[in-house]
Amino acid sequence: MPRIISYSLIFSFCILLINLSFGQDTLKTHSDTLKPHQDSLNKKRERGFRKNRDLAAIFSDSAKLTSSDYQIRIEKNYAILSMIKNKSDLGPRISNIQVKLADSDSALLILKENILNNSQALGLRNLQMFRSLLNDIHKDIEKQRHVLDSAEATLSSLKNELKVMMKDTVIRSLMKDSVNRQLFAPQLKDMREAWRSGTSKLKESITLINLLQTHNSANAVTTAALLEKVNNLLLTSFSRVFSKEYNYLWEPLQNRSLDQLRKSHEKARNGEHKALNYYFKDSLNNRLFLLVIGFIFGIWLYRNIYRLKKSDALDKIQYLQIEYLYPHFIASSFVVIFTLAPFFDLDAPSVYIESMQFLLILTLTFICLKKWPRNLFIYWLAMVVLYICFSFTHHILLPGLFQRFGLILLNVLSVVFGSLFLRGLKNHLQLRGFLRFVIILHNVMNILAILCNIFGRFSLAQILGNTAIFSFTQAIGLAVFSKICIEAILLQIETSRIKQGFKTTFDFQSVIKDFQGLVMFTVVLLWVIVFTTNLNIYNTSKDAVATLMTKQRAIGSANFTLGGIVLFFIIIWIAHLLQKYVGYFFGDTGNDDVQNKNQRSRMLIARLVVLCAGYLLAVTASGLPVDKITIVLGALGVGIGLGLQNIVTNFVSGIILIFDRPLQVGDSIEIGNKTGKVREIGIRSSTLLTSDGAEVIIPNGDILSQHITNWTLSNTQQRLSISVSVNGNQDIEKISNNIKSSISSSSYVLANTTPGIEFVALKKDVCELKIHFWCKDVYKAEEAKSSIIYDLYKEFGESNISIKG
Repeated sequence: MPRIISYSLIFSFCILLINLSFGQDTLKTHSDTLKPHQDSLNKKRERGFRKNRDLAAIFSDSAKLTSSDYQIRIEKNYAILSMIKNKSDLGPRISNIQVKLADSDSALLILKENILNNSQALGLRNLQMFRSLLNDIHKDIEKQRHVLDSAEATLSSLKNELKVMMKDTVIRSLMKDSVNRQLFAPQLKDMREAWRSGTSKLKESITLINLLQTHNSANAVTTAALLEKVNNLLLTSFSRVFSKEYNYLWEPLQNRSLDQLRKSHEKARNGEHKALNYYFKDSLNNRLFLLVIGFIFGIWLYRNIYRLKKSDALDKIQYLQIEYLYPHFIASSFVVIFTLAPFFDLDAPSVYIESMQFLLILTLTFICLKKWPRNLFIYWLAMVVLYICFSFTHHILLPGLFQRFGLILLNVLSVVFGSLFLRGLKNHLQLRGFLRFVIILHNVMNILAILCNIFGRFSLAQILGNTAIFSFTQAIGLAVFSKICIEAILLQIETSRIKQGFKTTFDFQSVIKDFQGLVMFTVVLLWVIVFTTNLNIYNTSKDAVATLMTKQRAIGSANFTLGGIVLFFIIIWIAHLLQKYVGYFFGDTGNDDVQNKNQRSRMLIARLVVLCAGYLLAVTASGLPVDKITIVLGALGVGIGLGLQNIVTNFVSGIILIFDRPLQVGDSIEIGNKTGKVREIGIRSSTLLTSDGAEVIIPNGDILSQHITNWTLSNTQQRLSISVSVNGNQDIEKISNNIKSSISSSSYVLANTTPGIEFVALKKDVCELKIHFWCKDVYKAEEAKSSIIYDLYKEFGESNISIKG
């Protein structure tokens, strides 16, 4: 048994060896078959590894940096640090804000002391001025906040630049490399200095901006609180003015502490004075601009007067009825400055307007000393004295019986002298209707002031009396101002006409009528500003009008404001005025023979440009929605295509005539059966002046659709012809020479030209000649022909010669 088992084990082992031998042969066979493919894969894998290694060597961040890389990065960082240092310098705007904040601090301190602790002593006049100043401070705070926020944004961006620079790995690598660090030691030293100065300047600027923003915010809070308090005080003051302040005039006086009242008013006066200093300092630019305008106006007047003197034409001043400009053109310039002062500072305190008014009164007194009749000037002096007396009524602390009767006396005298001035006015001032209205209003307000004083409304009586006298003197100043403006325009027209060679006079009364509307509008607007300011209702009225004009309104889907519509029509009105009267300032009144056709053409183009620019500006400034206007224009396009073709054709033809210039103003032309001189080229039609004096209005479309004969397109020459018949046996050659000599000696014939003679017909004992010659001025063709015929008749009248024109 054991032997059988051993044989079986030996047999199994042999079989195992055989199988192993067969498996190795099989694996060897498969290995031999796959070996070429494996070699190919190994080669590809090796090439891929080598390629990736090369790319990594090129783009790897750990690639070794060169000295050139270090130099470029140092230069870039140095430039950034220099930029940071320069932009960290806040400049004069921030310094100006520091000064303004310090000024506003002192102003707010005074205002706060008076408004919170001395409100009982503040009248309407003080409160109105304080509100104006607080509004100015509020506007300054808003402007300062915008500047500070912009500066903060700039500094924040610079700070971010520094953060990015601190993460720069190139500079860090340089600092670790001792060899390159030694090589770039000078550049690194400069960069360190730039870093220190730039960062320190940036930190200093950021700290300053933060402090100023905090200061600005604190002032904003204080200003808002004081404004609210002033508005509340104004409401109570208005009600207090119309209520009974003191006893009736026939009742006994009330007992009040005059010392305490005097201290309160003194504090209020000091506060008003210091606040006014802040206002004058803050609004200096407005007054400088006003002085520049007055200076330019004075130079303009002096230049025109000098031209008249140089041309020996000062007699034109008397013809144009110029009263104020010559010889007082400097004083006239001051009248313009003081009159326009409220226009350049609409939110000015009443004290400023009163001071401008007083200076205007002094200037008027100087100018009118020898211009007005003696009685009228005496009445004016009386009104000036009353003006000064009324100004002192503001300083009455506790009106007693004497003060109240004194104010009534001033009111009575103001009515008397105002009525006398109105009676002696006659024809010595412009705008008589306006002055009559103002003087009557002045008298009515003084009567009301007397009644208010009697019934214990002393503050209201003060306001009415002061407003009445101020409106009176302002109206007189505005009347003189309007005359000065008209005289300046007439003077400009006359000097321009002299410069261009016009020798005839022009109808200056029509020019005055043309400009009367614009001057009257300006005068009324200025008077209303001063009148409402003295009544202490200007700011309230302005706010009410602003609210009315800026309130959004809607019709369907279209939104608009009344202010936008009013502004739209005002700009269009001004554009039409400018395009209509722009020629006046160059001496062209439209009623003279043309001296310079090119200038007339340039003025036509200027008028068209002004008109188009005015309409575009009106649409832009009014805030009208452009998409809605486009829809309206699209709808109008249909109407134009159907019924407005002729109007559009004439309009476009007018533009073509202005720019293409086949004819110009002053040209002698023939259009169809019409002959004459071009008087005017308009946008829709043109005017032709015939030799009979008729003005023919021709649509521009008809002009371009017809043949135009222009005798003066390139020159003013015209060839004329005269027929002559010679009877009998006469020397034709001698007669021809005499005819040529006679015609050449005429002043109407163009120089260096020889008359031509044609033999038209030769009959028995009759020779018919036709003479041609060139007239140098087509406008004098008929005169030239008449003169030549007359000269030939004088020379050949006794001969057998017949002359026909």
